[in-house]
Amino acid sequence: MWFSQIFLAAAIVVPTIATKTPKCTPFPSSMIEYSSGFKQPKPPLVQPEFTTNFVQHKWDETLSHIMTGYIDNSPAKGLVRVNEAYDDAPASSIFNYANVTKDGLVDNLMTIYNGTKPYVWQGYVNSNYPIFEKDFLVKNEAVFGGLVTRKFTDGNVASWDIMYQGAIPVTIYVNTCNEIVGYDYFSPGRRTRVVTDFFNIQIS
Repeated sequence: MWFSQIFLAAAIVVPTIATKTPKCTPFPSSMIEYSSGFKQPKPPLVQPEFTTNFVQHKWDETLSHIMTGYIDNSPAKGLVRVNEAYDDAPASSIFNYANVTKDGLVDNLMTIYNGTKPYVWQGYVNSNYPIFEKDFLVKNEAVFGGLVTRKFTDGNVASWDIMYQGAIPVTIYVNTCNEIVGYDYFSPGRRTRVVTDFFNIQIS
């Protein structure tokens, strides 16, 4: 299944969109943990409208699930669209963050293209794909977690720790251009770990 997913994902590319080049500023020495001049930085405003390739690995004691594809993150539309290679078949999910329950479940429309007739499902889910608004880190009172490296990003990135929905520990990784380059989280309920990396990021 692993090789089938990668093969299918080769056809999943980031669509051509109007892009802009964000302003990039090197991390100051005050963000180096063991620097004598270290100061707790404030969480930045991030680039909210973007499309990116991604690879995600979710695992616990009952499963190991790897998927790849692309994500369209658009707070302006209230939507996160995810096209992915899923269980040997391409799939598309639209998460409508304008329609969220009191418990934080998101309206999800999923289509799986397997065979001649697509399978369509709609319902409310606890999404693996949060919507990243410009002030996402500020609103969630993110705490700086240090400068780290990520697989598909050159140089250091800043890690920011939050408690998503007040219950799930999430780490978001942001580069010097204030672009989100990935996120990890741990779900206490099923003891599930999820690692997500972004690459080929296009700011729109």
